[in-house]
Amino acid sequence: MQDERPSILIIAGFDQSAGAGILADVKTMEAHNVYAYAACTGFTFQNEQTITGIHWFSVKEIQQQIDLCFASAFFQWVKIGIARSPEILLQIIRHLQQHNPAIQVVLDPVIRSTSGVNFWDGIDRTAFESVLQQVYVVTPNWNEMEYLYPGDDVMEQCGALSASGNIYLKGGHHLQYPGRDYLWYNETPHILDASVQHVFPKHGSGCVFASALTANLAKGYELPEAAVRSKKYIEQFLNSNQSLLGWHQYL
Repeated sequence: MQDERPSILIIAGFDQSAGAGILADVKTMEAHNVYAYAACTGFTFQNEQTITGIHWFSVKEIQQQIDLCFASAFFQWVKIGIARSPEILLQIIRHLQQHNPAIQVVLDPVIRSTSGVNFWDGIDRTAFESVLQQVYVVTPNWNEMEYLYPGDDVMEQCGALSASGNIYLKGGHHLQYPGRDYLWYNETPHILDASVQHVFPKHGSGCVFASALTANLAKGYELPEAAVRSKKYIEQFLNSNQSLLGWHQYL
């Protein structure tokens, strides 16, 4: 029954392949015995290999969806995926705080697709750093950090940013140590190495990890333990088959 499960609000885009975005998030939440509501930020025209266009919803339309979700349930945890800009992310978060001032946000900052399509209108590091101060944890990957802070040392930059909030740096794109992730929790760095030798890359793996992390946090695990559990889940997801679309099954 729904009452026996934590409820989480997802705010993300819609992907027809269900590999990423809201559909992938809901499947991940279901696998973790968490009930997911969802508000859509934009409709992407895509499959697991390409994106041909995006239709963005206005901030007002997103807020209306959020209001309807809160009319049905109360949320302590929210997972946010793609949005058009950090400024819009701030507006979304402030609207969430009107419903619950103590709300906790897991932000997966989907800045651009693997195929090179930009989701954000531009790079505004000041606005991004303002967002960091409003969320519980942010989950960028290595490429996104390099895109946001070109020329800077990624590890040093994450360490500096961790003064504003917790950071989980996904290492799947790192050439030297693929699969090695880093968690800055209360400004203290932790290394999370892969427990498998080889994985099959998947479309939407960042969305799935952030959703698993949100689910584990909503179930009461502290961030370090939630991160370990979520990393195990994503490794299972990556190796569920050899295609770009993974299968969901709880550990």
